[in-house]
Amino acid sequence: MKRLSPLLLFVLIHFNSLAQAPPMKHIQITRGDNEFIIDGVINDDEWEHASYIDDFWQHWPVDTIPAIKRTEVKVSYDNEFIYVSAKCFDDKAQPIITSMKRDDEGGFWNSDGFSVTIDPGNNDTNGYFFAMNPRGIQVDATVSQRGANPIVDTFWDDYWLGEARITDYGYSYEMAIPFSSIKFDADNNQWGINFIRNDIELGAYDLWCRFPMDFSGMDFGYNGNVTFKDDVPKETKGKINIFPSVSGAVINDREADGKTEVKLNGGLDAKMAVGSNLSLDLSIYPDFSTVNVDRQYIDFYRFEYYMPEMRSFFLENGDLFSGFGTYTDHTTPYTDNRIKPLYTRRIGIYDWNYVPMTYGVRLSGNASEKVRIGVLNVQNEAYEDLSAQNYSATSFQWSVLKRSAIKGMFTNRQMTPDFMRFDKEDYNRTAGLEFDYMNNKGNWTGTAKYHHSFNPENYGKAAYLGAELNYNSSTLRVANRVYNVGDNYINDMGYVPRLYNRNDRDDTEFRQGFTELTNRTSYTFYPKNDKLLLIAPGNNFSAYTNPNGSIKDYVGHLNVYTEFESRSSINVFMNYEQANLLAPTDILKNDKLLEAGQYNFQSIGILYTSNWRKLFNYNLSAENGFFYNGEKTSLHLGAKYRVQPWGNFSFDYDYCNLRFPGDIGTEIYHLAALQAEITFKKDLSWTTLVQYNTQVDNMNVNSMLRWRFRPLSDFFIVVKNDRTSHNFSDKKLQVNFKLRYWLNL
Repeated sequence: MKRLSPLLLFVLIHFNSLAQAPPMKHIQITRGDNEFIIDGVINDDEWEHASYIDDFWQHWPVDTIPAIKRTEVKVSYDNEFIYVSAKCFDDKAQPIITSMKRDDEGGFWNSDGFSVTIDPGNNDTNGYFFAMNPRGIQVDATVSQRGANPIVDTFWDDYWLGEARITDYGYSYEMAIPFSSIKFDADNNQWGINFIRNDIELGAYDLWCRFPMDFSGMDFGYNGNVTFKDDVPKETKGKINIFPSVSGAVINDREADGKTEVKLNGGLDAKMAVGSNLSLDLSIYPDFSTVNVDRQYIDFYRFEYYMPEMRSFFLENGDLFSGFGTYTDHTTPYTDNRIKPLYTRRIGIYDWNYVPMTYGVRLSGNASEKVRIGVLNVQNEAYEDLSAQNYSATSFQWSVLKRSAIKGMFTNRQMTPDFMRFDKEDYNRTAGLEFDYMNNKGNWTGTAKYHHSFNPENYGKAAYLGAELNYNSSTLRVANRVYNVGDNYINDMGYVPRLYNRNDRDDTEFRQGFTELTNRTSYTFYPKNDKLLLIAPGNNFSAYTNPNGSIKDYVGHLNVYTEFESRSSINVFMNYEQANLLAPTDILKNDKLLEAGQYNFQSIGILYTSNWRKLFNYNLSAENGFFYNGEKTSLHLGAKYRVQPWGNFSFDYDYCNLRFPGDIGTEIYHLAALQAEITFKKDLSWTTLVQYNTQVDNMNVNSMLRWRFRPLSDFFIVVKNDRTSHNFSDKKLQVNFKLRYWLNL
């Protein structure tokens, strides 16, 4: 009966979820004849004919009052740009800015700032995000929405103008967003739009369009409308952006032959508008050496971690490829058992190293008002013991109802012994259909899906299918999902970590299908108390069954999260888990194996986070309990200090003490990370990350200097050095540079 209670709760809640959304706001804009100078100084003569709004409402921490501080926005357009200006009135001497790094979304939301969201298709599910802090540091992103939280890809990068100033009345912002940088239908003169102001002193976020705080401030379902009085500019057919690049590296690998290797490469990226709704991207010999390095963890997870895609080629309209499978967003932990039919990090990455790509081609965008398409083809060169491979993916999204979609995908990985010659016996293909549901209000979401794998062996039990049902409000959040993965759902381009089990004694790997049953429930209380902002108890529980229906594993997490008015917080939690090892496994990554069998273990812990608005803030956590047949104590210290406006410095330290019987004995691991971000000026920054990890006997340094010397044109210098952690002996030193230049034809 207890397992049915979440479903009964869903039914009861649904009767209370039929309320209508607040009235939609509307603004009409006219084509301007004035010349706009985007310098952050809002000249009344420039903006005299622009449309004006100032009726902002607070969205968080309460959604029932007008904004406390005044915000004035003006909007206009001409044949090339949409223009937006904002005056944010504020009487404090200096703004709160936690990051001067471009495209740092987290830093933006923790800083004073202003942003605009645009939905050119007015379909409530896809669009763009443009933002600045008072120092003029830009963030741009594509936005897609499949559930309660929009998915924001800040790795998308296109041309637009923006400047900001600190003034005697507060902060001023000016933006010029080119029509050529966004995909739209020239016959549609009504777009979705909203404006957001971050007021960090009050810990508040103000919106032009008022709607319940149950939903993200970027929820496109609650955008207002902007109407172009004099029609939208015509399509930008045939517009081509060319990005020639040259890159080089000096590499000394002491673990190999110790010789110094010098590389020099040239590459070419091109982007062409196919009409105003589709984008054709071409990349020839791309170089990814300047992509941010992955952060390390003390790793006891017996499956593969999910890592985010950070290569720009795969990111525009990325939801057309990565939006299949398990619903995930920024709240999803990296150890979550997500299943992804297409995981683009399978392409061009092997054993944590970048595989040389010969070319990549991608066509994506809106094929019609209701249909979006994506086509992807990438050719990799041979690398170490990996043969040359060709990767292809096609997908579509067909909008139905108001905010729902029917989606389909096909993937193909094929070995290519010679350029453009396919090995007919070495391939892996998958095909799938999904239905994503979201009601008009956005508080009910769900999905149903079926995918199948095709291989030369023509295996049976090669399907992945499942369903999800979720409810979201300002107080109650419930998420349920059930998935079944067959023994032979082999997906060389996907991410299905629990399908694969290792036998570390024999150094072999085998597959076993499973069924997942997951429920996540949390309830948030908002006490009428001057000290407390909210209290949110929650429970996450996942059970995994064997093909015969018996329970193999389960993972549970109980917690009570408390946030104070000061924005400090405490999270008290308990973890409980059952793990069935199907073979001897090196859980500790130290070549000391745990034998196959069933293990039950629990732990308790606490996490304290200080007020992140302060120049110095920190977090502390401790966890203690059982771990498999041993005991584990974990401690964490994190500290950040910012020197406004030019510097951010952070330090993280993890300590783990493991105590096991028998030959395994005691293991102590240390992981330390020191990061410095220094901004010399708006377009010149230097970031250095040092990581020291005794579990993998490695200390690495990654230091990157980035200069954006003109729009969409960058120069990078990256220094990478790996050493052993026990005596700091040199393992590998690598210095890379890359010059990328934008040509607009």
